[in-house]
Amino acid sequence: MSLMKLQQINDEIDELKYQGEQGVPILIEGRKDEEALRELGVNGPFIKVSGSSLNLSEIALRAAMSSRVIILTDFDRKGSELARRLYMDIQSLGSYPDLSIRRRLMGMTRRYIKDIQSLPSYIERLKFQVSPYLY
Repeated sequence: MSLMKLQQINDEIDELKYQGEQGVPILIEGRKDEEALRELGVNGPFIKVSGSSLNLSEIALRAAMSSRVIILTDFDRKGSELARRLYMDIQSLGSYPDLSIRRRLMGMTRRYIKDIQSLPSYIERLKFQVSPYLY
């Protein structure tokens, strides 16, 4: 079970890496989320929602300059509300906001983590469960 889940999460991380390499912006909540994703090999481009001098509409406008945007906010209530608002704003500006990676990651990790910054440690725990003697 853990091996399959680990592979599925790694597939989503690989997709994020690929999309980032293609220049697709990844909307995240803050600096710790960016650090966690970089630790996993995802190099952005990132657009941070928290700690920005821009309001949500301005962030959506900046993100919508790209034809496609990945929304990867946290899995808690605040993150879900942010994702919903950003999705509507970005879509109304004629860009395609993609929530699919967020939804899949959230579905796989919902009972264990609530934010993006916890992904690296969660993946390490899964690796240890799969093969405790290698880690």
